[in-house]
This record gives sequence, structure tokens and C-alpha cells, in this order.
Amino acid sequence: MTQTKARLEEYCAVQCRQQFGLDIRVTVTLEKAGQQVVVKKAVAAFPAGCTAAQKQAALSFLQQTLGAPTAAEESTP
Repeated sequence: MTQTKARLEEYCAVQCRQQFGLDIRVTVTLEKAGQQVVVKKAVAAFPAGCTAAQKQAALSFLQQTLGAPTAAEESTP
């Protein structure tokens, strides 16, 4: 499950960098549901100076990609 978490986080960060020009950090929380592992939630840390439109676009992408609630937080320098 640790490898899955790391792969998902890296994939989401790379996609946001390529699609939106954002260097974000994504933290995914996984849980086991029977035989499956599902994304329970995700938190995206955005850099300072990121616009509201950029955040909304990235959060929407993450929510669609992961199928889970996604929250935003400001990155600390």
C-alpha cells in the first residue's frame, strides 16, 4: 500500500506540473475496502502566489482522477 500511495502522489504532482504549471505536493490517504485499496482523501499543498483559478483547476483534476474528496493547503516555504 505504501508503494501505491507514493506512485499516486507522484503521478498527481507530475500531472499538475504538466497540465497547470503548478509545482504542488499531493498527500493521499488510502484505506482498504475489502479486497480493494481506495483513496479516502487527498490534500494538495500549493505554492504561494498560486491563483484561485489554478487551485480550482488542479483540485478538480485531482478529485476526478482520485475519486475522493480533495482539500487545498498553502505550502510553507
